[in-house]
Amino acid sequence: MLHRNWFLPGVLLAAFLLAACSGGGAGATEPRTMAATMAPLALPVNLDAVDLCQAIPQVAVEAALGAPLAGAPQRFAYGDATGSSGCQYDAGADSQGNARFAYVAILPVVAYDQQPQDAPASGIGSAAFFTNGADARQIWVKFGEKAAVVVAIGDVPNEDGLKALAQLIAGAIQE
Repeated sequence: MLHRNWFLPGVLLAAFLLAACSGGGAGATEPRTMAATMAPLALPVNLDAVDLCQAIPQVAVEAALGAPLAGAPQRFAYGDATGSSGCQYDAGADSQGNARFAYVAILPVVAYDQQPQDAPASGIGSAAFFTNGADARQIWVKFGEKAAVVVAIGDVPNEDGLKALAQLIAGAIQE
């Protein structure tokens, strides 16, 4: 008689565990829906004064990466571009050992014109394109003649995540 009393709760527990574990498969690193908004971002004359780590909500980056960040975002200057400001994000590695990282930088517009343009991206800024950067797939967005933004996600290319982050930032920039 005792086994009948545990049958229904056992079935319910098994169903609950299956439902909870089903999110941890191969699709777990897929980008999640972006539910973040950004405060308006004025473009100062000195772009290196912009703190993108403060401006971009962590939840937006985590959604694009499909994983929580492993640590606090870190500020950096983009390559050899003077007057740039950037933020880099680390979400560890996925189950296949691929690094999950992203970075965003705001740069003088001249940097946009110096990049190899792989594929156009429409509906963002005054112009935009995807390209393969040295370390990750990137989207570059131009804002008139004021500035450009580069967004990168690696190690696995993720153009949907790139575009979602770029659109979030573009929506906040006040030209």
